[in-house]
Amino acid sequence: MMDVYDDTVDQFRDGNTALFNRRTEIRDQWAQASNDETVSKRQLRILRRQLDDVTAQIVDFNMGLVRSYTRRFGGVASADDRQEFESAGILGLMRAIDSYDPDSGAFGQWAFKPIQREVLRAVRDVDHPNLNLGDFEKRPAILRAFAQLQSIDESYRPSDEEVAAAAGATVGQVRRVLAPAQLTSMHQPTGDGEGGELGDTIPSDDPTTEAVVISKVALVALQEFGLKALDSREFYVIVRRFGLDGEPAEKLAVIGESLDLSREAVRQIEAKALAKLQHPIVLRKLNRASQRTDLAAAGV
Repeated sequence: MMDVYDDTVDQFRDGNTALFNRRTEIRDQWAQASNDETVSKRQLRILRRQLDDVTAQIVDFNMGLVRSYTRRFGGVASADDRQEFESAGILGLMRAIDSYDPDSGAFGQWAFKPIQREVLRAVRDVDHPNLNLGDFEKRPAILRAFAQLQSIDESYRPSDEEVAAAAGATVGQVRRVLAPAQLTSMHQPTGDGEGGELGDTIPSDDPTTEAVVISKVALVALQEFGLKALDSREFYVIVRRFGLDGEPAEKLAVIGESLDLSREAVRQIEAKALAKLQHPIVLRKLNRASQRTDLAAAGV
């Protein structure tokens, strides 16, 4: 049985090694060709497509890493939430692919932290929006430490200091996790005798002028350089997923309805688009375009 497991691990490692070697080779060719004026646009498009294809192959080959981690959060989650968790895991996987150093060890080990970080962020946003990310990451250790300390005597309530020491957390984190702030109804009366509601006293969460300008800067940069990397459908998905047009970001299912596609199809489009946009050369062009547009907007 162990021999079968070892063979599977070896095959997984060897498969990743071959794919990453191929990706590095194509990426170097594309980077060199991009700075060579004698190379035709058609040749650049072919290399770009080859790079996209091998990156997509790496994503598909390593989807088990994403699913094995997101599975632990899917027991009581809705189908939409599970898809959001998986989409977040793919984003983490894309970050891992883009930053992976083959000399650092196996890709599976390298990818775990980026996948974990993005999935935890998505789970926190769904299940515990009143906890900051640092507290949420410590939450399992805090709850485990509290249960272990209380298991000695069920009538005993461990102090926050004891739990913090056992969980390797701060006392503040323990207090925020064990007694999280309650989200108050926006329709609660203000008590001023004028019939007002709490929601009336809270500033509007509509996009501020600054936020709209920033999103438009990002959109202009993406239109100027991103469209050269993305097709129209990929561009639409990225803009809607991250709210780059100043509108609220949308879930995969909502985007799928507008495109008459399944959530899985939209997820695949998003993954391929992110693979293109995270290439260092494309990122550099996007950043430069954003800076130029920002300066122009400021009248510099």
